[in-house]
Parts: sequence; C-alpha cells; structure tokens
Amino acid sequence: MPWKLFPVVFLLLHLPLALTAQEKGRQADDIVGTYEAYNPATGETLHLNFYKADDESFEARIVWMDEPLDDLGKPRTDVQNPRAELRHIPLSHLVIVRKLRHDSRGREWTGGRVYDPMTGKTYRCAIAFEGEDTLRVRAYIGFRFLGRTLYWKRVP
Repeated sequence: MPWKLFPVVFLLLHLPLALTAQEKGRQADDIVGTYEAYNPATGETLHLNFYKADDESFEARIVWMDEPLDDLGKPRTDVQNPRAELRHIPLSHLVIVRKLRHDSRGREWTGGRVYDPMTGKTYRCAIAFEGEDTLRVRAYIGFRFLGRTLYWKRVP
C-alpha cells in the first residue's frame, strides 16, 4: 500500500520546484542587447549596450547619443565625474552600469551601480523586465524607495 502513494508524494514534493523554475522566466543573458534611454530632464536620447563582463557580471555602455559633440564640435566628455582624472573620457562610450548580477529568485538583476554622467553621481540599481522589451531600472541611494525609476526600451 505505501508504494502506491509514492507517485503522489513524489509529485507533491516536486511540484513547488517545477513552479519555481517556471516563475524564474528570464535567463541571466536575456538582458544582453541595446536599449534606448530617454532623459526627460535634458530631452536627450541615447543607446546603451548591455554585455557580460569578464567577471560574469553585466555592464552597459553608451554606444550612441543624440548629441555626441559639444558646442565646439568636440566629443562631449564626462565633465561631471567626481574624479578629475576621468573627466576627459568621451561620453560616447562611457560605461554607466557596472557589477550587475542576475538574481534568478527575483527575476531581476541587482547589486550593480548606475552612473549618471549628467550629475557625476553613482547610484545603486535594480533592473527587471517590464513586458517583453522594456527594462525597469530603479536607481536609488540606500533603499529602493529612495530613488527613481527609469524605463529603457530594447532597440530592434
């Protein structure tokens, strides 16, 4: 009699694992690609390319900007960077997201930092997909509720 219950017990024990695997939904590399970001404060649009770094974390760099040149026709640089030795770096290939790791339980990428070249400030960030091709980026200081949310749309 107990051996007849084995299939039922087996299914009951493994059903939560199957549901958890289904809930994960996204693979770590799903974030890889190019996204369009619009800055309402400046009215500028730029494209960011997410890629896997050597340490298996994810990073994003600027690969295209509406206005890559300054008023003198020279490439715009990271003039707001708090480190003076980095202010000469052109914005057009600046890495602005670093050390992002996929958290399969939460279906998001966390633990990273996002740099705002317009202010020279770096924030903690958590990124998740909202829909098929839109990233919801939460940039914050300390706690997630102390921040703002940005939306970046995948470029086809």
